[in-house]
Amino acid sequence: MPPQPDPAKLRRICSIGKSDEGKKLRVAGRVLSYDVQTGIVVLIDEGHGLYVDIVLSLDGQSRRWATERLSTIIALGDLERSEMRLGAPVIDGKGPALKINEELVLRAILVVPSPDLDLALWNNVLADEEEDDRER
Repeated sequence: MPPQPDPAKLRRICSIGKSDEGKKLRVAGRVLSYDVQTGIVVLIDEGHGLYVDIVLSLDGQSRRWATERLSTIIALGDLERSEMRLGAPVIDGKGPALKINEELVLRAILVVPSPDLDLALWNNVLADEEEDDRER
């Protein structure tokens, strides 16, 4: 049997940190912004953000979700340290400050638009799994 690729670890955006660097992750969130020049999306959930490089995962259907603010997506890719500091995204001062690690970027190899995904349920399930892992 041919070797199988490593499975991606499901993660909440709020729980991603430097210890995840170099790992394959699957994350879900809403697209806050998309920079056409760099191919970087700011993916948000519950006041936390993550930079996602979507250049490798763009296809003919991408414009449907990439240009729609707050569209829900699932992204799968490798978490890497960015070669340059990406800087905090500019947000219209009406909401709470966004917590984002400016040094980490998810290099997405697959992006799936998921308009029907219940992010609260996604986060609750993953929070329960994280709690179970801590208890072991």
